[in-house]
Order: sequence, then C-alpha cells, then structure tokens
Amino acid sequence: MTTVSLCLVSHTNAGKTTLARTLLRRDIGEVGDRAHVTELAERHELLAAGDDALLLWDTPGFGDSVRLLKRLRGADRPLANPVAWFLSVVWDRYADRPFWCSQQAMKSARDEADLVLYVANAAEDPGAAAYVDPELEILAWLGKPVLVLLNQLGEGQSPEAVAADVRRWEAAVARHPVVRGVLPFDAFARCWVQEHVLLGALAAHVPEERAAAYARLVEAWRDRDLEVLD
Repeated sequence: MTTVSLCLVSHTNAGKTTLARTLLRRDIGEVGDRAHVTELAERHELLAAGDDALLLWDTPGFGDSVRLLKRLRGADRPLANPVAWFLSVVWDRYADRPFWCSQQAMKSARDEADLVLYVANAAEDPGAAAYVDPELEILAWLGKPVLVLLNQLGEGQSPEAVAADVRRWEAAVARHPVVRGVLPFDAFARCWVQEHVLLGALAAHVPEERAAAYARLVEAWRDRDLEVLD
C-alpha cells in the first residue's frame, strides 16, 4: 500500500482536532477550550482507494515555543542535531507538559509526515503572536514542506476581508522558506470546494515517489464528493 501522510501541527488550542473532525467527517479525539487537550499523536484514515491511502495525524499542540526554540538552538551546549537531542530526552508528562506535548508533535511530524499543515489562529495578529516564528523555525529543522491553514476566521467575513487576512499572514511568514503557502481553512466555515483547493495546493509538494498515488487519491476524493452530492 502507498500512503501519503498529512500532519496537523499548531500551537496548543488552535483548533487542530476540530479541523481534523471536519476533514474526516466524523468525531475523533477530544476538543475543549483549554491548552493541551490532545495528549498523544493519533493517526486517522482520510480516504482509501485501492492500494492507496491518505492519512491524517492529529498531534498535541506546541507549548512554550520560545523556550523550546532556545533549547533547540543550544544556547548552553553545542548541538550537532538539536531535534534528535530534544526527542531523546524524557520529559515529564505532568511537570513539564508544554515540552512533553511539543516532543510528541515533533516526533510525529518528523517520522510520519510527508506534508505538514500548520493551523494558525487567523483572529490573532501574526506579528504579535510570539509563538509563530519559533514554531515555524522548529518545523524547518524537520525538513518537511509546510502549508499554513488559517483557522478561526470568524463568521460573515467578506471575500475581501479573508484575502486581507491571507496577505497579512503571507507577509508574516515570508521569511520562512519551509512555508509553501497560506490558505483560509476555517474548521466550521469551510466547504468541499476548499478541500479540493487544499488538495490541489499540496500536490506540488508530495514526494515524487508518492505523486501518482496522491493523484489517484485526489480523484477518488472528488468522486466521493460527487456521489454524496448526487
């Protein structure tokens, strides 16, 4: 079987699990208005077609991202491979929950993901959200293409307002080459058309050896939607 894996990553409480439920079209995990609701990375099948499968990983949210980046930069030690060091440390699940959850998210993105979907809170000013730059720098070390999904856009926004949000975030993340695009993708307001836009945007960044399988999965996704519509 050929699989293509998408990994949802974000700061804690940005709406990853709600977005995963929307994409999967079924309830999974736990959602709540508090930090670190998701504790462990979970794998789900978005779609299977023949010998191909599109997988989605829902991960714990990043916690104290600024402190984490300082650790990874090795301010107090020379590190040849900071990510490997961080993933090798046993963090206490309760005493240092932000680091423990960050470790679980990084491990899943490094080991399982072909593509990373970074879920951002569009209601926030990206320049004022101190965690955005550190988290994107951390993701760059993992070496996986990243697409930023703007969640929590709010109700009743005009197309012009959404486009302005996208431009604002594009400008904010432009210095991070790991980011390959910014898309509006609200967990509640999105529609099937946006799913197809997302799948199309990801196509150019799928590893070459999985590109044919991904194309078949995109076609199967479209056929499924047309059957539901009929």
